[in-house]
Amino acid sequence: MNLVEREAQLLELADRIRTSASGRGEFFVVSGPAGCGKTALLDSVSALARAQGVRVLSVTGPGLDGTPEVDVVGAVRDLLPRVPEAAPPREPRELAEHLVALALSEPLLLVVDDVHRVDADSAKLLRELARRLGNVPVNVLVSDFRRTDGSHDAPPTVPLFPRSRRRRFVVEPLSRTGVAELARGRLGRNPPPRLVDELFAVTGGNPLLLQAAFDDVAAADGGGLEPVFGPTFAEAVLAQVRMSACAMTSAVMEAASVLGASCDQDRLARTVGADARDLHRVLDGLTASGVLSRDRVLHPHVRAVLTGAMDQEALRRLRLRAAEVLYEDDAPADEVAGHLLAAGDAPWPWAVGILCEAAEQAARRYRYRDAVALLKLASDRCTDYMTRVEVEAKLLDITWWVDPATVSRRLSSLVDSARAGCLSAWWMSRLSRRLAWQGRADEADEVFGLARAVGRDDPETPIELAISDFWIRHLFPGMPHATACDGCELSPELVSGGFPWLTSASELPGLLTGGRQDTVVRHAEEILERVGPGHSDLEAAQAALFSLLAAERLPGDGLRSVRAVTEDGEAAVPVQWMAMLSVAQGVAAWWRGDPAGAVDCVERALDQLDAPKWGILLGLPRGLQLLAMTEQGRHQEAAKELARPMPAFFARSPYGLVHLRARGRHHLATGGLRAAVTDFRSCGDILRSWRTELPGLVPWRLDLAETLLRLGEREEARALADEHLDLFPDVPDTPSRTRGIALRLRAMAGPPARRAAGLRESATMLERCGDLLELARTLGVLAQTYQHAGELAYGRRTLRRAERLARECGGVRALEEIRTAAPTRTAGSPPPAAPSGPPAAARTTAAPAPGAPAPAEGKSAATRPTWDAGRTLLTLAERKVADLAAEGYTNREIADALYVTASTVEQHLTRIYRKLKIRRRSELGAQVSSR
Repeated sequence: MNLVEREAQLLELADRIRTSASGRGEFFVVSGPAGCGKTALLDSVSALARAQGVRVLSVTGPGLDGTPEVDVVGAVRDLLPRVPEAAPPREPRELAEHLVALALSEPLLLVVDDVHRVDADSAKLLRELARRLGNVPVNVLVSDFRRTDGSHDAPPTVPLFPRSRRRRFVVEPLSRTGVAELARGRLGRNPPPRLVDELFAVTGGNPLLLQAAFDDVAAADGGGLEPVFGPTFAEAVLAQVRMSACAMTSAVMEAASVLGASCDQDRLARTVGADARDLHRVLDGLTASGVLSRDRVLHPHVRAVLTGAMDQEALRRLRLRAAEVLYEDDAPADEVAGHLLAAGDAPWPWAVGILCEAAEQAARRYRYRDAVALLKLASDRCTDYMTRVEVEAKLLDITWWVDPATVSRRLSSLVDSARAGCLSAWWMSRLSRRLAWQGRADEADEVFGLARAVGRDDPETPIELAISDFWIRHLFPGMPHATACDGCELSPELVSGGFPWLTSASELPGLLTGGRQDTVVRHAEEILERVGPGHSDLEAAQAALFSLLAAERLPGDGLRSVRAVTEDGEAAVPVQWMAMLSVAQGVAAWWRGDPAGAVDCVERALDQLDAPKWGILLGLPRGLQLLAMTEQGRHQEAAKELARPMPAFFARSPYGLVHLRARGRHHLATGGLRAAVTDFRSCGDILRSWRTELPGLVPWRLDLAETLLRLGEREEARALADEHLDLFPDVPDTPSRTRGIALRLRAMAGPPARRAAGLRESATMLERCGDLLELARTLGVLAQTYQHAGELAYGRRTLRRAERLARECGGVRALEEIRTAAPTRTAGSPPPAAPSGPPAAARTTAAPAPGAPAPAEGKSAATRPTWDAGRTLLTLAERKVADLAAEGYTNREIADALYVTASTVEQHLTRIYRKLKIRRRSELGAQVSSR
């Protein structure tokens, strides 16, 4: 066996045994803490002695089978060679004489492990042998515990030999260098420093624990790069306890494992009820073995083994005793409460308060599940009704952060308690916010009114009332909030110190009206710059972010501020914050014309926070998802989602209106025009009743105008577009996508002669704000307008760009609209059949790409005949050519369609221009489109 940091002792022992063969025996004692390799050293010495021709009689210790004593007499008798017809000596004196006689013919080494555990006869044998060692080659090698090894109730080592003939060798735990050397031998290569550090920290250099850990590392087959503390290590830890054969050592180690990092000598003494002197001796032995640190603390891996092996009832009692000791020492609440929670009991009057205090601390660190567990125990063990109601309120408040969907039942119970006057104003104000999140608007307002009526004895209650006030007004702008917090006297110190955003947040719900976007942006950005991911800041951040989205004014800094809040800091951020940010990113993607990106963001948000946990806010992510799916052409999936019944409270909140708008857009995309009109008018009626405008999320006028255009109701469509533009005037350097859409719709509803200019203005605005999908729509209508005006080159170039943008954005619906409206066919398609009969009905037109030159204007209408009058001047053949030319077909395409030559088409066009008093083809298209 390769011994580490034991070489010096091994060489000296081997040398002394070799020299003693001349006839003078010695008594060798190897002492040290349990598990530090005494037995391994004895085995190595025995092997060397045998190699030198020495007879070795080896008596092992009691082992781990529970045998209390070492029987040296019986073991030696069994090891002696049998003499025919002679009974082996039985008395210790006879056996000693027999050993001396045996040594005269052959040097003898008697090895006894754990000599401190020998029985009475064995001790007598060793004393008898000691008196005879002076002139015979008999050596005695024993292992002994150190006086500080912990077995304070074991008898002292027998003074078997005079001190002048006794040699003591001390073994101790390995140093870090020794651990590295042992690891090198076990692994067959240099170990990683991290592995050595971890092994040394856990075992303290104790060889027994080290070897067991290496066995686990080898069994794990992980290449020896990672430490493993598995079943072999666990058995070694328990063996360390059993080797002491001391009830006190076992009790101390169990108590130390329960106290954990809070352990010290005084607390251990009170926990186990030990005498200070005895405890000191036990602790010194455990520290010397490396198992216990010099701070009297067990490593967590060792603690886990010991607590896992304990009887559960004994462990529960020990945890309660540890909690009591820590409470007496004014230890932190989380340390005391941890033992109460682990024991599942709180039998003292002070325990409920400690559990609640620890729960608040855990919640501040975002450890909500721990906080919930602590409060549940406090509620179960609380005997005072009023206190239990307060505990239930705390439990609901923190449970909401873990799983908002599960608090409904508790909410109803606490509403009853609030009505009965069993809750403070502070807790009722927080309860009203939770009710509002769940969409229970009337109950939220009722409980908020009760909180206002109770009074505000402490300076923190007005803060909570103010937060609940703006949150209820934000979620339910149409609800008569008679109990609004007007005149609340807020502590300037608390507002500036903990809630610097409160003033802006209180004003924000009333700012979402037309023409006040700049004020909304200013207040919302101020809030986002000052919030943090805490309990009371989420509502303010959510209201600010929604307001920016609703006002269509989400600057890059808006998302950056929230992202910084969620990414900075060491603590985990609540999922509500992460989900809120994901939805905002989804809206930003939607505004860029990226429906796939919007869907991805919403799905991420719903993964972060399950749909039932969103409460009334679910309307925003679900609505955004439906809008994007509709744009992607995923109509069946959208219809399946819309088939689910919408909660009645959705329509009471701006968040629900996003969902209602999405339903209308789905109807519009699938041909349900009248249903779409109903949904969009409902959005408008609700928002007007609230005196609120949400152009960024619910531009109902534009949705309704688009639908009315499809129904041919141009006058009302134009009026709605104009109304939107008047409510949200152009702001320099602040492009607006809804303004760009409104410009397109107004141009489409207006006279054809002005259509191109309006569409060009729309395209310029949409390109500035980066909405490529809406830009593609505008360009599609503009291409149609150019082609009707006879500017075929402009029309084709603009159409190609529109189709390319729609494809790149993944806008399946937009691409269908563009292709359906395009009057010209794509290259390679068969020519159209020759038109016959009266001209086709007037076509809906729509504006050049930004920066492109406008097409040339034709003659004034006053100097040329109208199309209806001029048409009578043309022959039937000329009318057919004129119709196709006005539609944008080339001369070759017209010739193919009419089965004539291109030269004939040119001759017809010459006569047409002369009769209609025009000079070019573009004027022909303009004349046709103006009829």
